[in-house]
Amino acid sequence: MSRDKKDCIGCFSYKNDRCKLQFHAQIEIYMVDDGEMEMFVDGVSSTLKKGEFSVALSFVPHSYKTPVSSRSSIIFIPPQMCEVFISQTENKRLSSPFIRNKSAYKKVKECFRHLQDENIGEITRLGYVYIILGVILENSVLEEVKKPIDTELISKILFYINENFKEDISPSSVSEHFGYSQSHISRYFKACCGINLVQYINLMRLRNAIMLMNEGNNVTYCILESGFSSATTFYRTFKSEF
Repeated sequence: MSRDKKDCIGCFSYKNDRCKLQFHAQIEIYMVDDGEMEMFVDGVSSTLKKGEFSVALSFVPHSYKTPVSSRSSIIFIPPQMCEVFISQTENKRLSSPFIRNKSAYKKVKECFRHLQDENIGEITRLGYVYIILGVILENSVLEEVKKPIDTELISKILFYINENFKEDISPSSVSEHFGYSQSHISRYFKACCGINLVQYINLMRLRNAIMLMNEGNNVTYCILESGFSSATTFYRTFKSEF
């Protein structure tokens, strides 16, 4: 979500990429250049193969991971660069966030290569952005969202968990903090993010523990510092996730 502070287009390439559940204002196009990627976008899961790509509109929760091996390319488009597109997609969602048309992939990938050129002019750059957005609309259908997601609330919940996962937090403490019933918060979080609240808290703790271990810290320290009550709980959660 710190990405939202940037107001320029981003083009990146990765090998064996992995990304925790996140959302941001920027539109994200994720292309699989080789191998496979397990994708979760807007509550839907799918495995994408070479020559396919996913689209996460503004504030749509998404995550992805490499099951075996992959090479991928990502384009981030800030909303201020495509205000017409943003207005057309307000309170709408794509019929599918996954586009498997190989011809569409080639067009977007070609635009990606041009956008990497730092010497192209701003108008030309904007032209490539709208070619990409046009390809997306040509290969998907916009559907009305009957009950638009309260992006402000889910944003606050995710920020709260990010700041407090090392503490003794739970669905009951999260719901109490925001003044809703536990059942409401749990259903809302699941609907927005595709996983339950306990899973997400544990996922944040796992990633922090692994990061600390990679820095060479003592295992017990890493486990307790990340919010796990015991090594047993950590190992059980680790086995479940990985």
